[in-house]
Amino acid sequence: MSSSDQIALASGIVSVIALVVAVYAIHKGNRNSSVATLISLSESCRGGWNRFLSSTNDEDRVYELAELMNTLEIAAAIVNEDSLAGVSKTLLKAYLEQVITLLRQNAFASAQIEQMLSVPKTFECIQKFYTAPHDSLPSVTRPKRWFQR
Repeated sequence: MSSSDQIALASGIVSVIALVVAVYAIHKGNRNSSVATLISLSESCRGGWNRFLSSTNDEDRVYELAELMNTLEIAAAIVNEDSLAGVSKTLLKAYLEQVITLLRQNAFASAQIEQMLSVPKTFECIQKFYTAPHDSLPSVTRPKRWFQR
């Protein structure tokens, strides 16, 4: 084997190792980014819930519910785009499923959300998430409203 062949072989091996390291770094970076996104969404939702639940009059409650729904719409969009990796994706899906159930069971929230759905594209990402098959949500045909399952 000539020295140029040995150099070519060594270069190929180094290239493969570099590729493996790059793929691993991207994989870890995606997971770290997913965790950071999940923590940020969690904080935003926690604050939204606190403001909604501590509101002392209906006008403030409706406003805070709308703000919470906007945050949940962002969370649903992230899940729908499959932007999270690993356990972060699982946790966010479970959280959204649980929150949708809680909102459906709350008479005030359900009535207000119905009024917020003034146009078909309102909370479109939540509706898409809700009607997609998930482990803990039964498969059904697409309902007119996301909380009528």
